[in-house]
Amino acid sequence: MRHFFLRIDNENHGPLTEEEITALIADGTLGADTPCAPVGSTEWVPLSTQFSFGSRLKVKRGVQAATEAESEIAATRIDPDLRKKLLIYGLADAATVDGFTQTQAVAAVKSREGILKAQCRRHNVAKTVSFLVLIPLAIVAGLYAPWVETTLCTLTSKAILEIGSAKVEMAGCHQSIKQLRWNLNRIKALDFAPPFGGMLVGEAVVNRLRIDQEKSYFLKGRFGSEDLSQKFARKGSPLRRDNRQVHLLKEMPSGRLLELLDASEVSLKSPVGESQDGWPVFEKNYGKEIAKLVKDATRATSAAGSNGSFEFESIPPINQSMSRQLVIEIPARGSMVFATYTATALDQPPLGWLAEPMPQSLYVSREEYFVVKKVAVGGRTLKATITTRYHSFNVPRVSPIWRFIAIARKDDKDAVFVMVKEEPFEEIQLGDRFDHLTLASLRCFMEPVESPVPAGLDGP
Repeated sequence: MRHFFLRIDNENHGPLTEEEITALIADGTLGADTPCAPVGSTEWVPLSTQFSFGSRLKVKRGVQAATEAESEIAATRIDPDLRKKLLIYGLADAATVDGFTQTQAVAAVKSREGILKAQCRRHNVAKTVSFLVLIPLAIVAGLYAPWVETTLCTLTSKAILEIGSAKVEMAGCHQSIKQLRWNLNRIKALDFAPPFGGMLVGEAVVNRLRIDQEKSYFLKGRFGSEDLSQKFARKGSPLRRDNRQVHLLKEMPSGRLLELLDASEVSLKSPVGESQDGWPVFEKNYGKEIAKLVKDATRATSAAGSNGSFEFESIPPINQSMSRQLVIEIPARGSMVFATYTATALDQPPLGWLAEPMPQSLYVSREEYFVVKKVAVGGRTLKATITTRYHSFNVPRVSPIWRFIAIARKDDKDAVFVMVKEEPFEEIQLGDRFDHLTLASLRCFMEPVESPVPAGLDGP
């Protein structure tokens, strides 16, 4: 549908819709020569070039020849303009108008025109009040209660009677109110998006892991001692299956410790006997010394099961070529048997070996985060400006409030801000342990973040 501006009494009005202009043409408010300009054009053209004007019946009186008697009467008549005013103002009718003298007619017309001028002044005041008070009030009220707008506009139109330019103004006001209401609904419908960016808590915890390479591996293994146990058992001195231990040395054995470990392995070939190289002699002469050296060189110790299985975690990188760093300790009657993982006295080859980096999930599960701060951001009053022909309106919108809890490890110098809902935000206390495993799907940021401001809204 097209829209037009109209020029009435040297003032521009509009834009008005085709439907509104057609209604004004129909009731005679607008004429065919009224200047108009389509929206977007600067050229003014007669309204008849854009709209159709129906034919109107005009009755004309024929001119009749005056009789001699009428000529005599005409000679005694009052001034024709006064006669016309007497009839128009309702001061006389066709039967009585000729009874006025010139003096009587002047007095009667003057009195009537004084009354009409006073009424015109009152009308102008009413028109001014209508446009300065009632119409802006109708615009504001129409935003929230359309029936109020309709009522006020009706009262205004009554107050300003049937003046054409006023009716055009009224039509323009209705159009402005419609546009204003549409803009208001559009602003109310603007959505605030959640804070943009950030990452999941689970991802943030992984990114913040501090992995010590000296504690990054785990090792699972198993040794067998069946042959050795049988040799000790045949001599009445069986090896015990409990309290077995596996020692991981800080480095590959060397010096005196390596010398004693080699001698221990040789002695285990004759576990029971009186030979110089047998175990009883070795244990008697060097048992305490080797036990102390192993203890001093140990990095970590793992209990071994009855089947010889053992496990280490959080140890430096290790591979099977470094297996002599593992020293097996097996209780015997009143003493301890020491042998490296690869000693020939034990079952060969070893029954199991698995060494690899510890899984990331294990490190994550051991992280401990605590609540160090609580922050709420948002709740700012923003505005959108709507402009009409008469006024500019600021429509407020309040940004949503977002709640964050800052979490950190005990030795952290910075924190991660986790976005939470209102209820848990109120329940969580400073110093509480944060369960980052259960709440891994929450979003977090390096600092509290508000919603982006929707297009069409301005800050305070």
